[in-house]
Amino acid sequence: MVVLRVLTLISLLSLTVKAQETFPQLPLVAPASCPVTTPPTKPFIPPSPFPTEISDNSFWLGTEKLWIGLRKENVWGWGPRTPGHENDLTSKTFWMSKDFHYDKEYPPGLTVTGRRLDGPAPPLRTMRTTNAFPGPTAAMLSGVIVPVPGCWEITGDYKGERLSFVVWVTQLVNRH
Repeated sequence: MVVLRVLTLISLLSLTVKAQETFPQLPLVAPASCPVTTPPTKPFIPPSPFPTEISDNSFWLGTEKLWIGLRKENVWGWGPRTPGHENDLTSKTFWMSKDFHYDKEYPPGLTVTGRRLDGPAPPLRTMRTTNAFPGPTAAMLSGVIVPVPGCWEITGDYKGERLSFVVWVTQLVNRH
């Protein structure tokens, strides 16, 4: 059993190293032409019983009716879509609301849409919204499929409450 765990760990480490060789680190800064969403001057604090703390490189955005946790740099990686991978996720988005009750609402009534701000693009697509983290601090999960890199505005709409943010989606380049 110990040998199996060691072999699994070695395999995971080698895959991680290979992935780092294949895909360079994302640039942490979007171009000035893309007005990515930055932390608000007055931080949003989720209501109880939701966690109020968030990692140092992230922030909460929204109101008690609808909020999301975002990375401060707001840069997402994007891989070219090859045949058979047209539906690969670009990012998972977790949305919260004090009005969402996972045990009474399935699927959640959240709609996520998006539009490219810096040029033409096919429409953004999303996976069917589902529940995440069942319990009193449940979230609504929507997988986002961005068709091309660029500057994207993503909008969530839950029970008439709308929340938008802007991200820079950068193409991951295979160096091999």
